Amino acid sequence: MRQSAAHFGISWPRYRLIGVAEFAAAAGVLIGLWRHPLGLAAAAGMALLLLGAVITHRRAADSGKEMAPVLLALAITLAYLAIALAS
Repeated sequence: MRQSAAHFGISWPRYRLIGVAEFAAAAGVLIGLWRHPLGLAAAAGMALLLLGAVITHRRAADSGKEMAPVLLALAITLAYLAIALAS
């Protein structure tokens, strides 16, 4: 993880803070299965975090293969949001 933080030019404490935000968003999405508004808010936050991750990968000139997990997670999050908003 420290190697990834260095690769992206992010300080280690800030990188850990991003990880905490990702964990909180994922927990919020799971809780959202029972508390719909919380799930929507958490998924919106997760989408913003993942968009930031895509931008960070682009700035680091990462390949599509390196960005694939982030893009997949973003697609799943956006699908969750679309389904949740439609219901």
